Amino acid sequence: MKVIAAINGTITAESMAFYALKYAKSQDFPLLLLHIQNEKDDLNEVRASIERITTLALAEAVQTEALILEGPPKKTIRTLLSGIYADVIFCSTRKDKSFITGSFSEALTKMGLNTDIAIVRIVKIDSTVDIGSMILSIKEDRLSVKKFTFFASLASAYQASGEIYSVSSMSKVSLATVDMHKARARLGQINYNLRHYRKLAHCMHFALHIEHGFTENEAESILTHIAKSTAQLVIIGAKRLSVASIFKREMPIEKLMREASINTIAYYPKEA
Repeated sequence: MKVIAAINGTITAESMAFYALKYAKSQDFPLLLLHIQNEKDDLNEVRASIERITTLALAEAVQTEALILEGPPKKTIRTLLSGIYADVIFCSTRKDKSFITGSFSEALTKMGLNTDIAIVRIVKIDSTVDIGSMILSIKEDRLSVKKFTFFASLASAYQASGEIYSVSSMSKVSLATVDMHKARARLGQINYNLRHYRKLAHCMHFALHIEHGFTENEAESILTHIAKSTAQLVIIGAKRLSVASIFKREMPIEKLMREASINTIAYYPKEA
């Protein structure tokens, strides 16, 4: 089993690869540094980036290998994955107006690959090295084992405290008339439904607590919560946020990627 970091010679991709490195170390997996040649990227910068990441991996006792491939990106990725077992592919966002829409990262999420995909937006480069706390945003009590495992693996790797931020969407009318007794009962039910993840966190020796929010705009609520927190990383289960509403021109995941004040990972677990 391997962890793949797709690099292109930029400092943001190199910083993204550090998350992949820490994740690989937590699972005792080798790290594969992958570059598919194209006209935009400087191959000398890619090789220099590989050398720096490999040096860091050596210090972390993580086995690494590097592949620089040629050919159409989608076909090349499929061919590569047909011959190996990859646990997750880490890749960075681009710097265009849209961070995911129409990008190679988005194409990866739609290819039906036999691997999870983690799309990373770097806001603060130095935050990849040291993390004291991190957030996992979920909708109510909808937390899969795959999302929690990814989150917990990174939290354990960094020895960081973790927070599950549970967002309950409500209409403006419902918010205005919410009954506090019913609200407390609902929050209690969510905490109860998530109790197994708290038990797992205790076994993995990292602190985990749950925060709640009632909102009519999930993306805005997450952004506000991030801004008020002291976390250095937020992980978002991105699949459902990558579908635009017929009433909105922009996917919620784009807004989160563009406006989040800390480093963000949009996580797409492989469909069963």
